[in-house]
Amino acid sequence: MPFETEMKMRMPKTFLTSLFKGTAAAVLAVGLLTAGPAVAPVAAQSSIKVIVNDSAITTMDISSRAKLLQLANRLSPGAAQKAAVEELIDDTLRLSEAKRRGITIKDEQVNEAVAEIASRSKLTPAQFAQALGQSGISIKTLKERIRAQMAWGRIVRAKVQQNVRQEQTDLVAQMRRQEQSPDSVTAEDYVLQRVVFTLPAKRGDADVQRRRREAEALRSRFNGCEEGLAAAKSLKEVAVLNIGRRLASEVPPQMREQVKETKKGALTKPQVTDQGIEMLAVCDRITVTGESAMSASLDAEQMSAQAKTVSETLLRELRQKSNIVYR
Repeated sequence: MPFETEMKMRMPKTFLTSLFKGTAAAVLAVGLLTAGPAVAPVAAQSSIKVIVNDSAITTMDISSRAKLLQLANRLSPGAAQKAAVEELIDDTLRLSEAKRRGITIKDEQVNEAVAEIASRSKLTPAQFAQALGQSGISIKTLKERIRAQMAWGRIVRAKVQQNVRQEQTDLVAQMRRQEQSPDSVTAEDYVLQRVVFTLPAKRGDADVQRRRREAEALRSRFNGCEEGLAAAKSLKEVAVLNIGRRLASEVPPQMREQVKETKKGALTKPQVTDQGIEMLAVCDRITVTGESAMSASLDAEQMSAQAKTVSETLLRELRQKSNIVYR
């Protein structure tokens, strides 16, 4: 997902990835394409299963969310059912807290997220919605999940930004006490794009080697981001995802050295991940100095862990002061 433009502090990508685990991953698109024949609708009455403060969660809500989790996260039906109940409770609390804070996620933002997921399997949003429906999942279910996660992401980011600003202030004060100038600190930013050659869920060595060869072929003829990324987008089952501008410390540790050694306008070496064969396109390098560069001293993994802790703490506090009734 793209970051909101108003963000001044660049949150590590790992945090947003965790927020959209399942729904925003290529596995959902692949799962839809291999889900089999359409699921016939079952006529059933919906009843209230859980009440969260003044909001009701129905059996229909739970059933649809469970199907989504079963497909996206590869859960068993029983595990998906339990996870759906708890996730819907969390989402209700997240949206309620976002409303209290004046945070609104526009329909356009949600639709953009859905379009991005659809594009990973070369589908239009309408085709993607139809594929979901064939698996017994309403597109509304996915949109509601995305809306809650986006709203919660803003809340958590605001808290982490506050923490980071305080850490930077403390670091500047410490340097001045030691008669060091913050302007003496330099760091390098990168503008990156992520190129993923997707792999089937049941991948074999032959699949991995075939896709690796295809990735290497693209890398060998990659000549600048403008033409190279356009060529990548035209390839079958290849996703190009915008990462944007990142500090060196925000690049995943396993890719950091490669990015550092990759020239502007080129691709890093292919790596096998859960999503497929991945490379990073280094589209620009920007040298920063002073307090902006000091963000590089704040380790990206540490910031991501802080975001996870903040999210868990805030959600636990919301649950503790809420009235949740199971029926």
